[in-house]
Amino acid sequence: MQKLSRRKSSSRSGAASGLAELQRAITGALMKPLTADEEIQPSNAAVAERFIKPNDRLTALERLQIYSQQYWWRLLGAFGEDFSGLRAVLGEKKFDRLATAYLEEHGSVSWTLRNLGSQLTAFLEKNPKLTEPSTALALDVARVEWARVLAFDEPARKVVAPEKFARTPADRLRLGLQPYIVLLELSHPVDELMRRLKHTEFSAVSNAVAASENHKRARVTVRRSRQPVFLAVHRLENSVYFKRHDREAHTLLLALRDGATLGAACETAFADTTEAPEQCATKIREWFSRWAEFGWFCEPARR
Repeated sequence: MQKLSRRKSSSRSGAASGLAELQRAITGALMKPLTADEEIQPSNAAVAERFIKPNDRLTALERLQIYSQQYWWRLLGAFGEDFSGLRAVLGEKKFDRLATAYLEEHGSVSWTLRNLGSQLTAFLEKNPKLTEPSTALALDVARVEWARVLAFDEPARKVVAPEKFARTPADRLRLGLQPYIVLLELSHPVDELMRRLKHTEFSAVSNAVAASENHKRARVTVRRSRQPVFLAVHRLENSVYFKRHDREAHTLLLALRDGATLGAACETAFADTTEAPEQCATKIREWFSRWAEFGWFCEPARR
């Protein structure tokens, strides 16, 4: 019985090893980028012939090609939808090269394609040549478009009750920001670019010429801003919005997110101001009235 058990154990180990080898080989073949003609790389022929049986219609490589194409077309399609602004800035050919290079290095590792672009901004910073001569604009657009994914998909927490503002002193009041709010400091007015792109795409769809096979996607661009653009990307009633604010508001929100009390956050935001205290107080009241209306404040996360 002991010898039999050892044989079974050895057999199972060998089967597991064989399965792991098969999985590695097929996965490696599928994830190699397609050729310029959108076909599987010929170098995968050895893998296909070893593990896949041909039939009377398709060779082993052609059968493997079906899965490779579906993998790449699905990922490229999802990536293009999430970063349509980046595609409009770079143009089709340059965007396709960027998308392929990115996905080759950062393929899908999650059950949801929502996370597909999570490493894009870091990838662009590391590979600036892929976006030249629009590198700075491309990075800003990618940051905004990934923020849009987060704003749409991140959870919402219970909104702080208005009574808490009234009964808690500013030097003790701590407020959290909803997880779906992304605060950005940009070099370009990307919100204007996105509005322009939306209008351009709507006009193209409304035009009968858009039905032509030769129709090309519109390219858009914006000039660099003279001053930083402070942008909040947030969600309201299941739609994503861009909200601009000034430096003080941006600094205040960041301080609250970092755990500062309301009093300390206000002091930080207006530390270098030349405005009168009354003017600062008026701004704060207006901001908080608007932000509370949006439902931005929640209980701070436990540290």
